[in-house]
Amino acid sequence: MSRRRGRPSTGAAGGLPPIYEGPEALEALLRRAGSPLSADEVCERFSSALAAGEPRAAVIPTLFGEEPRFDSPEEARRLYGNLFGLWARLESGLGPHDDAPEVVPEPPPPGPPPERGLTPGTTLPVELVEAVWKHLAALPPRELARRRDRYLNVQPDLVGWLEQAPLPESGGLAAHDLAFELWAMFDQAFGERLGVVEWRALRALEKEPPPLEATQPALAAYATEQLDVLEDEDGGFGPAERAQVERALAALGAALQGALREPS
Repeated sequence: MSRRRGRPSTGAAGGLPPIYEGPEALEALLRRAGSPLSADEVCERFSSALAAGEPRAAVIPTLFGEEPRFDSPEEARRLYGNLFGLWARLESGLGPHDDAPEVVPEPPPPGPPPERGLTPGTTLPVELVEAVWKHLAALPPRELARRRDRYLNVQPDLVGWLEQAPLPESGGLAAHDLAFELWAMFDQAFGERLGVVEWRALRALEKEPPPLEATQPALAAYATEQLDVLEDEDGGFGPAERAQVERALAALGAALQGALREPS
């Protein structure tokens, strides 16, 4: 799976829309993520970078004194969508206040995911992937911790293999978070059909796993979006580090799919 697609700075990153909601919305999102900068200061930094020919991915990490914090993946998407949108506006000659759109209202809380274990076949539907990550993001911390504990208990070989996998320091935490989410999506979709992933299955897959796009396209799109966000916020997460994480996720996806039992 280890591939790297070039993308223009004005386009969406892995499905992340570059939507600029205006300076007030951007400043609120920056504050919640821990950035000390105002929208005007971000605009100045972006303008200087564009004039110097610096890439967007090199500038965005400088907006934060430490790793940004988010209450949910949706909030991270919204902040980076605004940053990408502001960059695109400046690149096209507009400023942060010129015909800025109306602030987009907060999205409603997600509904419950589809009933567990009702997905036929072996492929995760796009709607289920979307529903599960939104459900996980909205869970109270205690309930999310219980879900993670169950993951650790029912998939010990998967967790152990990932602990010893050659993951980069930059991106390693994201790989563990994505592995948990992949398991949660499989568990919700297939229920008791999902067996225990064995160590030997992962070892057989780890060097040349089938591309995640071929085995689980909805998962591949979700993982790509998450890694695009990480690449834009972490200057140390480059193509080599991304390839390592992608390879591990491809092996996990294939192993989880291989652990599915036939319907009884």
